Amino acid sequence: MSRRRIVRLLEVMTVVVLAAEICFAIDDGIRIESKVFFGSDKEPKAENSTIFYRGLVYDYLRSPAEGSHTSETIVLDLARGRFILLDSKRRVRTELATTEVAALCENFRQWAQDQTDAFTKFLAAPKFEEVFEETTGELVLQSPWVTYRVATIEAESDAVLQQFRDFSDWYARLNARLNPGYKLVLARLALNETLYKRRQLPREITLTVQPKKAFSFQRTVIRSEHQFIYHLVESDRDRIAQTGEFMTIFQPVDFSQYDRGLDR
Repeated sequence: MSRRRIVRLLEVMTVVVLAAEICFAIDDGIRIESKVFFGSDKEPKAENSTIFYRGLVYDYLRSPAEGSHTSETIVLDLARGRFILLDSKRRVRTELATTEVAALCENFRQWAQDQTDAFTKFLAAPKFEEVFEETTGELVLQSPWVTYRVATIEAESDAVLQQFRDFSDWYARLNARLNPGYKLVLARLALNETLYKRRQLPREITLTVQPKKAFSFQRTVIRSEHQFIYHLVESDRDRIAQTGEFMTIFQPVDFSQYDRGLDR
């Protein structure tokens, strides 16, 4: 399975930035360290570091099996309405407009609501039973097909809460663009909305997709862990500076050319 499939199709959490008119309340930036596990695996299948800094979000992915950072970095520049994808092995870059990503999500919703099977119609307008355990801080959104079980923490500020909401929404939409088989985008948006309304952030998320005889997939369980770090260190800033240089010097290519040549 490709690194992209591991990280995005299975909904690893990353972070995005606020729109330009919303000021950052944390001048030193934020970093979130995330790990993704399959089923009962003890070792993560993927890890990522995501950094907010000065109006941009930098997402760096790695697979522990590879022993080093993967060649692709994604930068969200929401003020300019674009994702920038960088492949450091080929030294190329491409862009995806946020309008394109959002339109694809809406196209999927319209298609799914016109289908006849119950599961696909659910994906067009997901409705969950919500349960929250006050003593443990566990939030559960459950349905016959998809269940999210979330260990929550309180957001430290309105700015952090809004940033994380924006992140979750835009990267769910990006998943649908990068992975045509990804069908949970609207379910994920529903989870994001619930967390936002409850003023909570996820410390751990367990996603379960239940098997149905009418469909080809098997029961799938993916767990992600997230650590919020409310300051950046020198190595973070060095990494950001290098990414900025890559954004300038890498050869621009169209998305189809970029995607065909991505290391898998």
